[in-house]
Amino acid sequence: MNTRVLTSRSLRVAAVAATAALTLAACGSNGDGKDAAGAPSAGAAAAAGPVVVEATNGRITVPAGVKRIVSISYATGALLDLGVRPVGTSTIDENNPMELLPSQTEAAKTIEPIGSGIEINIEKVASLKPDLIVVEGATAFDWGVKKLEGIAPTLYFGIDKPVDLLTAQEKIATAVGKDAEFKKLKADYDGKAAKIKTDYAAKLNTVKWTIASSYGGGEFLVDTSSSWVGRVLADAGATFSQASADPAEHEVTYSTEKLDVLADADIVLIPRTAATGEVPQDTKDLEKQPSWKNLKAVQAGKVLPVTYATTDRYGTSIDVLNQVETILKGL
Repeated sequence: MNTRVLTSRSLRVAAVAATAALTLAACGSNGDGKDAAGAPSAGAAAAAGPVVVEATNGRITVPAGVKRIVSISYATGALLDLGVRPVGTSTIDENNPMELLPSQTEAAKTIEPIGSGIEINIEKVASLKPDLIVVEGATAFDWGVKKLEGIAPTLYFGIDKPVDLLTAQEKIATAVGKDAEFKKLKADYDGKAAKIKTDYAAKLNTVKWTIASSYGGGEFLVDTSSSWVGRVLADAGATFSQASADPAEHEVTYSTEKLDVLADADIVLIPRTAATGEVPQDTKDLEKQPSWKNLKAVQAGKVLPVTYATTDRYGTSIDVLNQVETILKGL
């Protein structure tokens, strides 16, 4: 068995992203502060600042009343959660720039694409004349921050572990004058988690959870209580299987010959893609392993899909809580 840091999943996502077709329709901002229909760009934020924000690239002064924001990687979802539509975004595929909520996907289609994965078109970013650039991404990658800083004030939040994304969203909210919106999101999340913990205490104390996925290659991943979904489960009072109980690493890699590490789990959550609603084929292929059918969760029909397996912000985390509550109701 071996452990991996945050970048294991991000590296695979970026590898796909770097080769994905950048096919979002060019129906977003036309560079003059208006969208394709001539309406003001929804990238406008409240008249905050100037404010100094502590980011990975230092203490950055954000000018007052930023209106034209370019977002890269996870930053897009973080901003949309706050009611701020960027004028430019990096993408992962033509269906979904990030793991966006259904209510956010239409807005995302009107955002000008500025690159795929870590392949950012600097000239395109400059042409949008942003007054703020926000980057959230794994520290293993070169996001071209120095070049971006030459265009506009740039907030770079390097991500090493899942919880860093929540911290970054709070700082982004401060930068764009959306502290009140962030506080409401966090309060909604905390309230929902507390209610689940109280309402389903008996079930939560007796049912053991784990999260498993695979990218093939004869290996699979087990997410722990400090992972994206694991963190949400922990906040809701879940009890974890032995393989997921240690929070030292957010995910652990095993050979598929070791599927029996999932033996004590009553519920195995497996990720499905937000854009398609489908479980990736490599994860589906785990059921072809001889030991898969012997797992308690498999025999009980409790291998269940979860959307937003890399839930990176409070908007999707609330959705995950709703999914968890639905599962608990059915037990």
